[in-house]
Amino acid sequence: MDKKLFAGARLKRLRKDLGLTQVKMATELGVSASYLNLMERNQRPLSARVLIRLAETFEFDLKAFSAMPDQSTLLALREIAADPAIESIALDVHDLKELAEAHPRAAQALIQLHQSYRGTASDLASLADRFDDRQGTSDTGEHPLQQVRNLLQDHNNYFPELEEAGEIFAEEAHLDRTHISAGLQAYLLQVHGVRTRILPVEVMRGSLRRFDRHSRRLLLSEWLDAPARQFQLAIQIALLEHRELLDQMQMETALTSKLARRFYRIALSQYFAAALLMPYEVILKAAKDLRYDLEALGRRFNVNREQLFHRLCTLKKPGARGVNFSMLRVDAAGNITKRFGDKGFAYARTGGSCARLALWQATGKGEQTLAQPIIFGDGTRYFTLSCAIDSASPDDPFGRVRHVLMLACPAEEASALIYADGLYNERADTETKVGLNCRLCERPDCVQRAFPPLQKRLYADETRRSIAPFLFQS
Repeated sequence: MDKKLFAGARLKRLRKDLGLTQVKMATELGVSASYLNLMERNQRPLSARVLIRLAETFEFDLKAFSAMPDQSTLLALREIAADPAIESIALDVHDLKELAEAHPRAAQALIQLHQSYRGTASDLASLADRFDDRQGTSDTGEHPLQQVRNLLQDHNNYFPELEEAGEIFAEEAHLDRTHISAGLQAYLLQVHGVRTRILPVEVMRGSLRRFDRHSRRLLLSEWLDAPARQFQLAIQIALLEHRELLDQMQMETALTSKLARRFYRIALSQYFAAALLMPYEVILKAAKDLRYDLEALGRRFNVNREQLFHRLCTLKKPGARGVNFSMLRVDAAGNITKRFGDKGFAYARTGGSCARLALWQATGKGEQTLAQPIIFGDGTRYFTLSCAIDSASPDDPFGRVRHVLMLACPAEEASALIYADGLYNERADTETKVGLNCRLCERPDCVQRAFPPLQKRLYADETRRSIAPFLFQS
């Protein structure tokens, strides 16, 4: 039997946001005011007819009424519950789910309050974090980069205005897709009087890209490969051609710090560049035809792996969606340096990650793509693709910086990927059991556990099996 949907708090919030009385909304939905009152107090479930009327009458996204809160919210609440300051209250998973489902705004307020508390504690404890605060940490304690990441996620990493702008530009500029870099350089010169120059690394002095407004020159380092150069050309087109659009989109946000607004503008210009180089309908069709073969897609569009991963995470157009990908980029120290995609994909903001993820083995595999079906402790299942990349370093132009990229999609969508062929079978051990990190993982029998869980006491036999190897083996 399907689980009944009780979402009274969300229904009441929607009504208040629309400025409607119970009588007025009940009339619009075709129910009595008393029945609407019962639904708002969770004494009656939301029927399919009511949900359809909500969508038709108020053009409301029914995903907001999903019976399950997104995984990122639950993970953030679990981290809060495990905080030593309140762990004595012993909030369990059911308490947290009920809070997230019935009062999502209250849950977000609690998350922001905890982030502010954690940010303040970090500022007091670390000179580095105090420096970050001077760089524009928000009132919620979030660094500007995190603010922008959250904002991109709120938009589901899809911006139809930029998709349309990229498509229109490509048509009006008559770009030849086989020589797009030359076409972009010619356009910059003819329309904006901007000349592109490729300069030696010693002349660029640690910079990969510079725009000289006075001499109208775009300077690119010779250390950038062809895909990176054309991406920088497309970014410059966005900054010159669509300045007003970027200004408008920036003003529509609640970002307050100058640094956060700057980061957001950079993110939007990069989104435009990806939309220009990989037009939505074209990349979506190619991805489906090639079954998301990453090497084949990269060659077809002449883009590098990171640019392709970014683009695949933006294919969220209603009615024409691609696979629901999320993306992480981590450095050699395990820091998450980029994050894009769906709210449902959980990751730990602090405290490291799970050592059982294949992304940690990708660094020694060259450009090989590692496929891995995984299952979290709560039963959530994903299919992941991981690979290492090397990129130019502005600090050391003769060196390379290595990162690892990971794409993750819900397991039920993995059949669209060529990499999943033969990996799923009826064996019980097909999927790797992983956790968010050791502190938030309650599996007692993991030989790679580095720390005991915060929300579960390990008993003697469990300690011997999980913590003892970490403590005593040489």
